[in-house]
Amino acid sequence: MGFAQARPVFATSVNDTMVKETIAQAITPDPEGLVDVVPPELQFGQELYLENCATCHVGLPPAVLPTEIWRTILTDPNHYGVQITPFSEPSIYVVWNYISLYSRPLRDNEPPPYRLRSSRYFRVLHPKVEFGDRVTLQSCIGCHPGAEQFNYRSLTAEWEDAP
Repeated sequence: MGFAQARPVFATSVNDTMVKETIAQAITPDPEGLVDVVPPELQFGQELYLENCATCHVGLPPAVLPTEIWRTILTDPNHYGVQITPFSEPSIYVVWNYISLYSRPLRDNEPPPYRLRSSRYFRVLHPKVEFGDRVTLQSCIGCHPGAEQFNYRSLTAEWEDAP
């Protein structure tokens, strides 16, 4: 079974209760409330994702894009106009288990958001933010000073108390 048809190994190897508990843990921030806690069985997937993706730009939280878009991003050697080496086996499965749990499904009739500014989830998280013509992953740092450490919960003073 190829990656395109593969189901996350994690989701098929545990019972529904364990999956629900893992998802509950996944959306719980750390004790300081700054970074989402990743369950131990998915931490290596997150580490591989950040090692490979956050070396050229800040790591994007998987929930910002739909699962279907992540499948393309992880396997396409043409990465937004730059040639990259996609993940290979077995790393792709480890990263996919992490990404697929934290990403979201594409809604029926939702156009695929291949760009950050087109993501409905991104727009919901940024309702008061006026964006220019181009939103880049590097521009995240302007409001999220901890973005390079994968911390999107801390904000600059300008946005800390924004309604």
